[in-house]
Amino acid sequence: MKSFLLFIALLCAVALSSSSAISVTNAANAAKKERAVMKFDQPVKLMGVTLKGEYLFVHDDEAMARGEACTFVYKGFAEIPKKLVVSFHCTPAARGKVDNFTVRSLLTSPGQYELREFQFSGSTEAHLVPVTQHEAHVTIAPLD
Repeated sequence: MKSFLLFIALLCAVALSSSSAISVTNAANAAKKERAVMKFDQPVKLMGVTLKGEYLFVHDDEAMARGEACTFVYKGFAEIPKKLVVSFHCTPAARGKVDNFTVRSLLTSPGQYELREFQFSGSTEAHLVPVTQHEAHVTIAPLD
């Protein structure tokens, strides 16, 4: 009788532990994409491309985890493949939480700014832009 109760207790423990492990694994693997639109009134360089006007920034955490290009910048408001301006693999950096989508740039020469990092609203993680195209998987699409 004691061995039967012990067997039932072990069976319950295994069943409970395997079901919770599955839910934790599924939660950890959930893909996260962040999106934000930024309007540049003054020209800003990003990976050799000059941005002026409105651009959609998309960051894909799943692609980043695979070591692939994880940042995509589109002209306008939508993820339209023919409107892709540049894509690259960024580097994460810890920052203070921001309330709005934020881009940080550097004055590289008089009147010329270069986008160095961006951060999504509510996030404590910034995304650093590679300094050279050689450092990351980069695609630069010509603008029409």
